[in-house]
Amino acid sequence: MTGCLSSSTPEDPPVESQWTATITPIVTTSDSNPVTANIRTVQGDDGPVVAFTEPLQERFSILSPLTCDLSLAENCEIESYNLSNGNESFAPVRVSSGNVGADGSNAWIVSDIGILYPSNEKQGRIMIYNFETLESTVIIEGIGRTVCAEPGDLDGDGDTDLTLCEFGHDEGSVSWLENDNGNWSQHVVDPRPGSIHAIPVDVDSDNDLDIVAVLSQSAEEIMLYRNDGTGNFSSESLYDSNLTYFGMSGLRTFDLDTDGDEDLIFTNGDTMDFDTPAEINPNQLHGVAWLENDGYGNFTYHEITRNWGAYDTAISDIDGDGDVDIVLVCMQTDDQFPEDTPRIQIVFMEQHDSTWIRHDIATNSPHRILTIELVDDTLLVASHDPMNQGGDLFTLARLDFTPP
Repeated sequence: MTGCLSSSTPEDPPVESQWTATITPIVTTSDSNPVTANIRTVQGDDGPVVAFTEPLQERFSILSPLTCDLSLAENCEIESYNLSNGNESFAPVRVSSGNVGADGSNAWIVSDIGILYPSNEKQGRIMIYNFETLESTVIIEGIGRTVCAEPGDLDGDGDTDLTLCEFGHDEGSVSWLENDNGNWSQHVVDPRPGSIHAIPVDVDSDNDLDIVAVLSQSAEEIMLYRNDGTGNFSSESLYDSNLTYFGMSGLRTFDLDTDGDEDLIFTNGDTMDFDTPAEINPNQLHGVAWLENDGYGNFTYHEITRNWGAYDTAISDIDGDGDVDIVLVCMQTDDQFPEDTPRIQIVFMEQHDSTWIRHDIATNSPHRILTIELVDDTLLVASHDPMNQGGDLFTLARLDFTPP
């Protein structure tokens, strides 16, 4: 694979520890431990804004980089939204944006899980929030715990449809929601529970949007649903771990080998998989890998590194040498593995001459980082501590790296 990225020694990339990192809180914790589920960049009135969700606080919040100096983490005004109407709970876990408002206007798309903890109750829903009129509309409800809705024209009719991750518990699905002049209908493409990401992307260069998805729970699989251009999808497994405790946790699309198509970067490290056998070393099980796209939707697996609790990635030129690097953040819960299990919470994978060099970032206290987002060359991270295990926690913070 001349010209493609690979680890020089896939099982054990070279490790260097000279890089350091600092975390500067932008939004500090309140009386309760922070439970920030996701950070995303979405479109607002005057340009991109940062949305972060706090399901146990029943709110999502917006920060505008135009009015906040992220480099200083100062003077950041936060606008928070609770769409419960006082009659029902509101547990948002993800916000995206797209032309799904009235007359095709841009609006925020809110995935409301309903119940954060495992349950088969049908309290999930997708809401559209028009930030100009301050009005919200429920477009589907009464479904399993819902964690993802991403915009794209999936049937080729010129309007914006949505993918749908009905994570559920024992019951759920991967679906898409067809938009017919603001009337929405659900089409199931995979009847299995556990979907955490379903991303519209043209993987095979045929000018329609396919769906790539992560299934966790008992499936633990990366799936491709290939579109015929009119919203009919055929299913292909791109990576099957064959382990119910693999812990699929995250997915990014990015042209990692700069050949003009979208590759897939995925993590596994869900530490809530309590069926992991006692003899398993999580630092050998969990980690990050990528699937190389040949431009026609055929994928080849490449290992990057293994690390306990691998949950999310950001892709950026951290060292300023003209190629992209990967920042891996890890969520590690207490009492699941032996106390002496090595804990690295932040890993910087430096790309150098088409190989990966690993830098383990030393930390002094648990940060319980679940999510990371790159915003205007600034990395934002957040803590997620629903079990109140404590540590050096923050609702939203800036992450900076310092070279040796």
